[in-house]
Amino acid sequence: MAKNPKIMVHTCCTACASFVFPQLIKSGFETIAFFYNPFVDNEDEYKKRLADIEKYCEDEKIKLVAPAYQSSDYTEMIEPYKRKDSMKYINDKDRYCRRRCLLCNSLIIQKTIEQAKKLHLKYFSTTLLCSPYKDHDDIIMIGNESSLDYHVSFYYQDFRKGYWMGRNFGRNHQIHVPSYCGCKESEKERRLE
Repeated sequence: MAKNPKIMVHTCCTACASFVFPQLIKSGFETIAFFYNPFVDNEDEYKKRLADIEKYCEDEKIKLVAPAYQSSDYTEMIEPYKRKDSMKYINDKDRYCRRRCLLCNSLIIQKTIEQAKKLHLKYFSTTLLCSPYKDHDDIIMIGNESSLDYHVSFYYQDFRKGYWMGRNFGRNHQIHVPSYCGCKESEKERRLE
């Protein structure tokens, strides 16, 4: 009997994972969670998300890979776009937001691919595909382009229909349900809405 193919899944939070992982399992994959989220600016927020995904993975018998928290991976990458003395500086809020998200998604996907390659996996995906606030076209483009260099296939499925189910799962299971992606800028933007 053939084993199910393993898939490395970048995991942003348990609310999203609670919908995405069962869908991937239904699609025939054995999931491995990769909790790499340097964009989460607040260490307390990061620890809440990590504790929840650790418990979820333990309960669901899902392997979890969680490198040490390193917010500098994200902050150093976007810093030139914020500094007025930098050639990369972007004054327009919307353009800066788009660039910030592109860079962040690229970093996350790159690290997910590297981890998948390290474990000799053929597939990778991300729970970011559960969010109706993320640009799926950008994630698909980054995933497909990045996968070419590493010979690891990006698995796309539109999981947005499960966004609210994941949030309800979190509330029903006393799991922290994030109200923003995690970066300082998105937290400020959330407060403005």
